[in-house]
Amino acid sequence: MLNAMRPTLFPTVHARNAAVVATLFLSAAAPLAAQGAVDPNVAPRAAELERIGERQLGTEMLGRYLAVAQSDGRAWFLLARFYRLDARDWHRTGHHTSPDAELYLALSDVAIEEAVRLDVDSAPLYGALVAVDRALVTIEEHGWSHLAGKYELPPLPPVVLELGRNLVATCPRSGVILAGSELEGVAVWYGVMGAGGRGDLLPVRPDLYAVDGRYRTQTARALGVSDSLGIRPALAAAAGARAICLTPNADSTLVPNERPRIERLVRIIGPGQVPPNAGLGFTHLVLDHETGSSVWSRDVLAVYSVATRRNPLLCRSLSSVAGILPGGACRP
Repeated sequence: MLNAMRPTLFPTVHARNAAVVATLFLSAAAPLAAQGAVDPNVAPRAAELERIGERQLGTEMLGRYLAVAQSDGRAWFLLARFYRLDARDWHRTGHHTSPDAELYLALSDVAIEEAVRLDVDSAPLYGALVAVDRALVTIEEHGWSHLAGKYELPPLPPVVLELGRNLVATCPRSGVILAGSELEGVAVWYGVMGAGGRGDLLPVRPDLYAVDGRYRTQTARALGVSDSLGIRPALAAAAGARAICLTPNADSTLVPNERPRIERLVRIIGPGQVPPNAGLGFTHLVLDHETGSSVWSRDVLAVYSVATRRNPLLCRSLSSVAGILPGGACRP
């Protein structure tokens, strides 16, 4: 656990929050020099507490347990998830509570780094989700333009990174792109904000726009619309000047009542042409299928499966994995 106190974990955390993080972890670990045995029942019990609305009790249980059983990667991962949920609630309840999202995300980072160190399969992707959440705090404080070149993204599983590049590839220039799941959302974020990404696109979070006034104000400004508009009329107003692109699982009821055009993986409403040479790549998907090297291949395949139901021509590009697409996609 003390490994998690490396100062490089907190490059964007205010000094007050960094001090709180240090105090919390050091106070838990100081009296306990010996490493206790892993108890496989602790994480399920904490998860059940969260399910019945007692997340704080679950967090406290995990904190006490991990002070003595520091090699339980599953418990670290669950603790990271709890802190990220706390950060989400801070956004959705008006930013009035303390601690704030920045502290919760710093704590989540500490826990997820331990889960990564202990080879928890889902931990690298979850670390990417936390990084995206931290960027959202920056957007709320300083606006979308403040993100350019201001932060580094942690590694993303290659098959998910490839999905993100494919999702943004056919969205017209200066378009708005809406994702329909966390997997699509983090993939799109990397496809836009990552190295070599489509920085001209705006990856909007409709769920946050609806409940978070700060996010709505900054995003409405980036869209060029009034922040008095709800998400649907805001997108309708923006669609007069720029394309609105929907990922395979995005909610089509968010956009104006007109039939979207299908372009490869996305549905598009509004003006703009598909970028030239906007091809799709499936190298990592095929390799992962052949080697079983990624736990995320099945979820990525599910996204492509939804897309093929709207655009059967994708089956030609996905011919090497068409036989394992879920839901009967690409099968006669």
